[in-house]
Amino acid sequence: MSLPNSRAADDDDFIPSLANALAAIELFSAENPEWTLSQIARELELTPGSTRRVLRTLELLGYAVADEGRFRLTARVLNLGFAYLSSQPFARTAQPLMRELATRLGITCSIAVLDGRELVYVARAIYGHFEPAYVHVGARFPAYATSPGKVLLAALPGEELDRRLDGWQIEAFTPNTVATVDELRAQLPAIRAQGWAINDQEMFLGNRSIAVPLTIGGAQTASIVAATSVARVSREGLLTDLLPPLQAAADEIQRVAEALL
Repeated sequence: MSLPNSRAADDDDFIPSLANALAAIELFSAENPEWTLSQIARELELTPGSTRRVLRTLELLGYAVADEGRFRLTARVLNLGFAYLSSQPFARTAQPLMRELATRLGITCSIAVLDGRELVYVARAIYGHFEPAYVHVGARFPAYATSPGKVLLAALPGEELDRRLDGWQIEAFTPNTVATVDELRAQLPAIRAQGWAINDQEMFLGNRSIAVPLTIGGAQTASIVAATSVARVSREGLLTDLLPPLQAAADEIQRVAEALL
């Protein structure tokens, strides 16, 4: 588990107890829904006493419950995610435009942001005949295997990109997945220059998508993606049929979001 870096810890306004509580929350996942106090202490490199206070605070606030010495999160934690989503201008204003685009083109339209090395979906509109269950609001995927992830990686400053790519272990989800970090790095300049990225069955066989950036407040904050099945749109069709309306939707979302800032 990655704890706060030394720069943050040396800041006079840094609150270690809050950092520890957030780090404890981040430990829980579908693969590890329950933890004991000793496991959390070991994972976060905290003393048992400090870990006990963190977990007791989460219990009292309703974010965690304990059962026979094993802790698990409660649904209240979802409020943290929903608070983030509702605070994002593009997520609030984009939904009607996304629904219209999904219905008109017969696609699934999503907005995603970059969190470390992962791509996180924060808004989504579904066309009835194409509803992949593996993508939902809150879903996370390795950025290198998604079109919006590549768009967002391509926008990172050089030093930041180097930091995120350093030591990244590439997993091949399909035969089309980018094979190495060097191959990924080689793709990013063209993506940055052209302003879009394609995913042709790199994460899931049978799925194609194209993504473009969303720039809010002068920063490339997110990416909007149009996804569909290989039976509905060819690779060339992503560029001829989906890219122009997706870019138009991105322009409109950016315009409306900027007006709200």
